[in-house]
Amino acid sequence: MPRRKKLNSCIAESELEEECLSEIEIWQEKMCEAMDLAEGKCSQTRTNAFISLTNLLQKRVMFDFLLGQYETLSHLVERSLKKGHTNQEQIEAAHLLSVLVISLCQVQEAEQSTTDDNFSNIQSSSLYTAALNGFCLLMCVLTPNTLYTMAQSLLEEFYDLLGHNTVELRIQAGQGVALLYQLVRQHDNEFSWQQEECLCQLLQELTTDSHKYRAKRDRKEQRAWFRDVVHTLQNDDDENHMKCIEKVTVGPEHDREKVLLDTWCLKTQYKALCNVLGEGLNTHLTYNVGVRDVFNLGPPPDPQDHTHSPALSRSQKKINKLKESTVSKARQRTRKKNRDNKATDKTYQD
Repeated sequence: MPRRKKLNSCIAESELEEECLSEIEIWQEKMCEAMDLAEGKCSQTRTNAFISLTNLLQKRVMFDFLLGQYETLSHLVERSLKKGHTNQEQIEAAHLLSVLVISLCQVQEAEQSTTDDNFSNIQSSSLYTAALNGFCLLMCVLTPNTLYTMAQSLLEEFYDLLGHNTVELRIQAGQGVALLYQLVRQHDNEFSWQQEECLCQLLQELTTDSHKYRAKRDRKEQRAWFRDVVHTLQNDDDENHMKCIEKVTVGPEHDREKVLLDTWCLKTQYKALCNVLGEGLNTHLTYNVGVRDVFNLGPPPDPQDHTHSPALSRSQKKINKLKESTVSKARQRTRKKNRDNKATDKTYQD
């Protein structure tokens, strides 16, 4: 009987190991199923499919697989962005596009796709905020000289958006102002906008906004962001620059890494990653080569099996639990046998 139990335990452990090895294939099957659903006629079905695809891409870095499916995914996203029946479908399609670009950030064609899509039909403040965030990301890769030629007109656009009734859009516009000033001053250290006095006055008002009709959390977040924006506009000296520096810790618990966000470019890029990747941020910061290059984190800790590491943890826990259970049962049988022997010895002594 003990041999049979031991055999069953070994078989169960072997099955779990096989399950671990096939998790990559299971993930790929889920991706293919979601892509099929994204071609459906029902808008809600397509929306749910985009959500599923986004969640799958957030949790795993699969560069080779995505490279083969890139054209299909791009076509699905582009169609929904241009002809989506609901705003929610367009929102989820745009979210998927962002995650796809991050997952394939080593491929130039993937980066270009963000500027080729048509957002003219979008009529949502959330998507306006996302579009403005995307434009700020593009500013991060433009030369200071190029931005200098566009600065006056861009600041007019940002200034108008600072009065928007949506807190997220106001904050994003403020970040755009700070980013533009910091980059343009690399070309001209004395740069100032034609209406800078009005701009500074509005920014100061936003740092002390106490209107009760705004949510307390929104007021607190807005004041914190705009204080940093004001510090940047104040000639960006050493003292004000130090006030804007942030330090964040990223990566899995067993391999934490510190990232220094000392420029508005890095802040903008990090915030965009947080918004797009959500819970998958640590996974991509640990295993996505392109993302690590942005923050100068060096090569991934284990490039040979980085596609397996995030997914193996849960199954590995099952295997470890099974091993512990097997050892525990063997220990209990040994103790029981020893107790029986002691009982037998005591009977003989009596």
